[in-house]
Amino acid sequence: MRNTIFGEIRLLILVSTHILPAGFDVYVGTLRNREVDFIARKADRVIYLQSAYLLADDSVIEREYSALKAIDDNFEKIVVSLDDATMPLRDGIRHVQAWNLTDVI
Repeated sequence: MRNTIFGEIRLLILVSTHILPAGFDVYVGTLRNREVDFIARKADRVIYLQSAYLLADDSVIEREYSALKAIDDNFEKIVVSLDDATMPLRDGIRHVQAWNLTDVI
């Protein structure tokens, strides 16, 4: 459990260190009682990002994706994790491995 918590914190830091230097303003928010880890805004581009250490089981996948599915606009929605495999597109939400985040933003 302790390693998972430290992994989550490191991943949050990793995501933010990729977004901020790219010139995005970064916010954290809640929508319909669900936390959105990052809302990145740069001019007219908005990216919603959720970070998960690992998408280890269906409950974690549902938790991370459902927060983004609740947002009913057409801006980019991305789940970032340290999984070895990339998950398929799910309801318009992309999965990106943390080490590939710079390529996306």
